[in-house]
Amino acid sequence: MRESEVEHQFVEAVRAAGGQALKFTSQSMNGVPDRLVLLLGGKCAFVELKAPGKQMRLLQRKRRQQLEALGFPVFCVDRPEQIQPAIDALLQWNPGEPIPQGIGAKIPEIHNTEMPQVALPESEVMPV
Repeated sequence: MRESEVEHQFVEAVRAAGGQALKFTSQSMNGVPDRLVLLLGGKCAFVELKAPGKQMRLLQRKRRQQLEALGFPVFCVDRPEQIQPAIDALLQWNPGEPIPQGIGAKIPEIHNTEMPQVALPESEVMPV
């Protein structure tokens, strides 16, 4: 199954639930989710759609963290059977409440790493 098929089924299911799943692109920010989901009651979420078994790229996971830090749910859906549970979770969720977890495809966490400190030789140290 292709990503476009999953996406088409998702858009139709959101429409059947009384909402809209708008194609979302940003000219100034790469890695944003595919769809902006708008549901009755002012509910707004983002959904990344993938072909079965495909995972979100690192930049997409970073965007997920940024959007969720602002209070917006971000789901990844890669199979038709994940569509209705994602919609149901969004219908039951209210803005300001904790974001539903464990919905859709598993999204690997980003591990924060720190760059090692490198000591410069004395000859390269700039005087202050």
